[in-house]
Amino acid sequence: MKKSGFTLIEVVFVIIILAILASVAMDSTTRDLKQEASETILSHIRLAQQLALNDNKHSSNPLWQRAYWQFAIKRCGENIAYRVASDTSLGGGVNGISKSESAINPIDGKYIFSKNCSNLADDETPSVLLTKRFGIKDSGVIPSGGCNRKQILFDYLGRPHSKNTTYNTPDFSNIMQQDCNLTFIMLTDQDNDGIDDNFTITIEAETGHAFIVGQPNL
Repeated sequence: MKKSGFTLIEVVFVIIILAILASVAMDSTTRDLKQEASETILSHIRLAQQLALNDNKHSSNPLWQRAYWQFAIKRCGENIAYRVASDTSLGGGVNGISKSESAINPIDGKYIFSKNCSNLADDETPSVLLTKRFGIKDSGVIPSGGCNRKQILFDYLGRPHSKNTTYNTPDFSNIMQQDCNLTFIMLTDQDNDGIDDNFTITIEAETGHAFIVGQPNL
């Protein structure tokens, strides 16, 4: 005789599946921008260091230190963006670096680069748009400690340097002597405490190890 309806086990199984689907749907519509931004930025700072460890930039050119792999933030009007790149042309400065000198995002295979901090080409990863994607203020990146600029460079030993524009001779004059703190101020107040959401990433002097302040230091 053919049975009709569902057994109790089948009903429970359906309820579990619906609960999982609802949870996934909720996660996809509710973004924790602060966590997403901090983890993305941290991963790309660490990528810059890893590329530096695998790529010794030493050469006979007296400007060779300009080619250090770097994480650099750029402002364009009311928006900011960042890039991970190596100034292989030795032109100096953030604006002189081209897309072809930039790193590839392992997640989507696109360049970690943006020319105007707002609109992207098809081969540029969206994660670099700090204002447009994550809601970080255009003036909301505050360097302190061992870095006085929004530019961190790594040498072939993984050590952090504060900038490369004055590297006319390879004298290691800009190697960091104290930990660098990059504080990011956002346009949101998700916890409703009256203070704009913010987070700080620290890059340790000597080792170049980067981590999000207040979270497990892995």
